[in-house]
Amino acid sequence: MSGKSFADIYSQWEKTHDEGREIAKRARVSDAPKDDGPSINQIRRMSAQDELDLHEMILEDAAVATRQFLDRSFARGLKKVHVITGKGIHSKNGEAVLRPSIIRICRSHPKVREVTVPKASEGGSGALTVIFKSR
Repeated sequence: MSGKSFADIYSQWEKTHDEGREIAKRARVSDAPKDDGPSINQIRRMSAQDELDLHEMILEDAAVATRQFLDRSFARGLKKVHVITGKGIHSKNGEAVLRPSIIRICRSHPKVREVTVPKASEGGSGALTVIFKSR
């Protein structure tokens, strides 16, 4: 051992380092407010910020309208929207045409985080809830 006490070594170190300044600097960085926006659970609980109603549209027009709506909604900074597809009960043979295609379009959109069926009070199985990825 060199014969120096810890106090001697620490005293020497203090002469070349400003411990207080380093502690204050780290405190400022960690105390800086983080604005990551609402959590995914908060977004799930919030009301939709906009909606697109596809009733009476043919599939090709509905597909274009959906893509444009998703792009514009994300660009506007929206977090949650509804796409109203209807249930398809007025389609030939009672089979939905729009709904399965619009679900695929929404799920494959690069800015979409999740697509779910909203509560009955928000459209139920005749609508889709779309939540966007955070920026």
